[in-house]
Amino acid sequence: MTGGWLETVAEKAGMRPAEADLALRKRGIVADRPLRPARTLTIRRIAFKGEKRGTAQGSIDFDWSELTAGVWAVTSERNLRGKSSVLEILLWALRGTPKGLQDDVRRWLSWVCVEFDVDDQRYVVEFAVNERVPRGTLARRRASGETDELDRFMSDEGFDAAMSHFMMNTLDLDPITAMQGKEGERQVVEHGWAALSGGLYFGGDHKQLLGDVQMSGLPARMLQMYIGMPWATTVMQASTAKRELEQEVEKTSKAATAAAKDAETARERIDLELRAAKKNLDSFAQVTATAAELERLAGEVARLSPIALDLEQRLARAEAEATELERFANADERAVRDLRENIVATQFFNGLQPVCCPRCETRVSRERLKRESAELSCSLCAESIPIEEMEGESDGLDALEKRFAAAKAAANRARANAKTLRDKSRMSSDELEKARQELSKAATSTTFEERRKAELEVARLEGALKERQMPARPVTISPDVALVSAAHAEADKAYNVGRGDILERLNTEILALGQRLGVQMLEEVKLNTNASLRLTKGGESTSFSKVTAGERLRLRIATAVALLRVGQERGLGRHPGLLIVDSPAAEEVSPSDLTAVLSELQAISRETEGLQIFIGSANASAIIDQLGEQWCQSATGDDYLW
Repeated sequence: MTGGWLETVAEKAGMRPAEADLALRKRGIVADRPLRPARTLTIRRIAFKGEKRGTAQGSIDFDWSELTAGVWAVTSERNLRGKSSVLEILLWALRGTPKGLQDDVRRWLSWVCVEFDVDDQRYVVEFAVNERVPRGTLARRRASGETDELDRFMSDEGFDAAMSHFMMNTLDLDPITAMQGKEGERQVVEHGWAALSGGLYFGGDHKQLLGDVQMSGLPARMLQMYIGMPWATTVMQASTAKRELEQEVEKTSKAATAAAKDAETARERIDLELRAAKKNLDSFAQVTATAAELERLAGEVARLSPIALDLEQRLARAEAEATELERFANADERAVRDLRENIVATQFFNGLQPVCCPRCETRVSRERLKRESAELSCSLCAESIPIEEMEGESDGLDALEKRFAAAKAAANRARANAKTLRDKSRMSSDELEKARQELSKAATSTTFEERRKAELEVARLEGALKERQMPARPVTISPDVALVSAAHAEADKAYNVGRGDILERLNTEILALGQRLGVQMLEEVKLNTNASLRLTKGGESTSFSKVTAGERLRLRIATAVALLRVGQERGLGRHPGLLIVDSPAAEEVSPSDLTAVLSELQAISRETEGLQIFIGSANASAIIDQLGEQWCQSATGDDYLW
């Protein structure tokens, strides 16, 4: 059936079986699995030690061993003598977390040991208690007496986790998942061994048929699990996942609707604000500098800046060039002047006719003067007069004068060019400064600032309005919705087919057991899958919640035993066969009623393989008379059980 179920679910969801299987497991949904026969849990030993404190004094040393299947009792002749504490310490060891153990008793304890069998395998829970904190081990005992440690714990949380993990796996139980919390904010919670162990304990006011917690439909889930209803676990898992997805879809849909409504409200608000902003913008005079004008002025400054810079650079180069050319012209001018003076001086001195030697004042003879004229030899020193050099210097002067004229002309042109560039640079700088002043004035104008803010506000509101006019995103539905819905539908079909006449068989067994346990005038019972029990009693239709507390206790025990018996009969159940009943006499009107119940419980335990019942009662005489001392731990008079 498992393979066919998965293929059918995958086909309906439009997925491949392997893909569907992975997605389902991620959602905590697995196909039904064949169950092995229920495993039997049998307590073999309860022992604990400690020291009483306060007004109560004395050591604690309790050891109850060699326990087997059957009906056992802890009893006393007065209340508050420790009988409930024995059961609570047993529950603490089995659950890993205390149920109703009183704080003072827990503080008194120093050591606890509980031994139990699961089928034929012995296990030992042993722990020290230091200031109420348990520290110990869970071990498996071999036939040789040696033990193998399975887990170790050093805190309340560690103890709870260790026993939960062990019991859920060893007793082949599945966690019960459910949605819990306020509407729209529910979260998936998982109920494990601490909740499931409620199906073993019968105390309190007996308002629930199974367990002691009504929320999340826990009694119904426990009923389906303990009877081993085929596909019940898969239906439960798929139902929880389906509700979780439905909540996700609902939240997404509500969020989308709210977002659309908010967007519409925002559009109306923004539209009104935009109209007001446009009206405010239109109120500014047209002469007011706009952003476009500011941009134009900034552009003008940007255009003029490189022009002014270029002219400044060209002017600097022209000034340098003119200065250099003027330097060359001045040098040529000095050279021309020096050459001219040299020529004039030479000609002047050559035109003189010496009369005597300037040193010795000897007169120059006429012969020397004639020779100077004829032979061009000096009349004083007789050296030749260089007429060619004088003529060459005259030619050099012409060339130098031409070079000077050219240099002067070039320097004049360079200076004129520099002057032109200076005028242009000054005009460009003036124009740039003017543009800068206009830009600064426009940018710092109060009116401009206000208009600019108005323009930005209009632009912002237009953008916001455009954004909110976009079509709303469609709600995305997870593909898991179709898959989980198909898984739930197919599992529910398999569940309805697989349960067959199990409920009818349970009804028959509960009716017979209830009558045997003393529910007066009980004629018919009808157990529903939601763990509600309808009754016909004395010819009238009634319900579990409307009968007396004593009758509710009897019906609870009858239901638990029926789950065990029918489960064993069908090879499907998971109830471990342990029942713990605290203070049944509190619900009885006479000792004879208690004796009758005990008698029937003894008979039922002999008829039901593996059934072990522990009873705590303050009616010691009735308990011991019916069960026998060997089946009891009792305290007489004012004595305590420990």
